[in-house]
Amino acid sequence: MSLSIGDRVPVMTAVQDTGRPYELTPGRWRVLFFFPKTATTHCQLQARRYQAVMDQFQALGVDVLGVNGDAKQEQALFRDLCKLDYPLLNDQDHTLSGAFGVLDEPWPGEDLRRARRETFLVAPDGVIMDHWTDVNPAEDAGVVLARVRERVARPPV
Repeated sequence: MSLSIGDRVPVMTAVQDTGRPYELTPGRWRVLFFFPKTATTHCQLQARRYQAVMDQFQALGVDVLGVNGDAKQEQALFRDLCKLDYPLLNDQDHTLSGAFGVLDEPWPGEDLRRARRETFLVAPDGVIMDHWTDVNPAEDAGVVLARVRERVARPPV
């Protein structure tokens, strides 16, 4: 079963690239952007674009979380390369990508399954409000930020 708009995200614990736990619990707006691979320019571009507008997300009370299934050491290199301030959740066990329904088949020449590039906006009550499937890594942060502004200014009914 995968999660979609209107579903409540179950309380889940994930491990950050720092090794610290992160609990997905209700209480704050959250953006979860899933990306397939840390060593690609598209994923780095997407992550950097979120970092560039992080202060605007924070001013609106929104947490941003990158979710990826690469090894923690690869995520740490990615964090340093992209100079990221927000959490990267390690999903090597595919718990999050499986629950959110974004787990894809292995890429050609690989055995490892990866998450598709998809983004979710979760309301403070834990309900998925928006889901983007055709994500352009260069535009994702701006598109999501515009939608967050609409949602926060005009809360869901």
